[in-house]
Amino acid sequence: MAPESSRKFPLKKVLIPVGIVGLIVFLAVTMARTSTNSYCLSCHEMKRYQDELKLSSHAVDKDKKDLECAQCHIPGSAGPRYVAVKTFQGLGDLLAHRFGNPENLNRRAMQAKAQRFMSDDNCLACHQDLYKDTKDKPISEVGRLCHEAYLGKNGTTRHGCVGCHTNLAHLPQFDRRYEVNAKFAAKLAQEKESN
Repeated sequence: MAPESSRKFPLKKVLIPVGIVGLIVFLAVTMARTSTNSYCLSCHEMKRYQDELKLSSHAVDKDKKDLECAQCHIPGSAGPRYVAVKTFQGLGDLLAHRFGNPENLNRRAMQAKAQRFMSDDNCLACHQDLYKDTKDKPISEVGRLCHEAYLGKNGTTRHGCVGCHTNLAHLPQFDRRYEVNAKFAAKLAQEKESN
């Protein structure tokens, strides 16, 4: 009688799915850990952004908790867009930190790049009523008309939130001259004098 042929264990069929699951878990943990304020602020050049944020109207979120960098700068939902934006921005920051001059960054160029990745959904997570300001008072007539265009009720606009609302949390030196930024700039100047 011939011996029964032993069936080989389908190693590839097990290792490939385990490897994929392991990679997904690794990426999820890495993305979560590198999306915290403590990680973002571990590079000394980010300190100025934290200082600007503390003095801005966006220092806290709608629940009065300190705003996390990721609440604005990273798309809110997980998925391919989250991974792509997080990777692109993270690599850019890493390259600037390692190979650039972090003390002399071109903030005008950085501002334009950052605005490309600012998701309206992140803004709308806190600003649900576009007809009221942060103090729960009605916005100006011009603001109302612009928001209606954004919502498609009064024409249309191709601008996202940061297309009109620039320098909400950070105020580069070159933008401090604009009247709309005067109060924010004054707060930053007072803070600098007191230090």
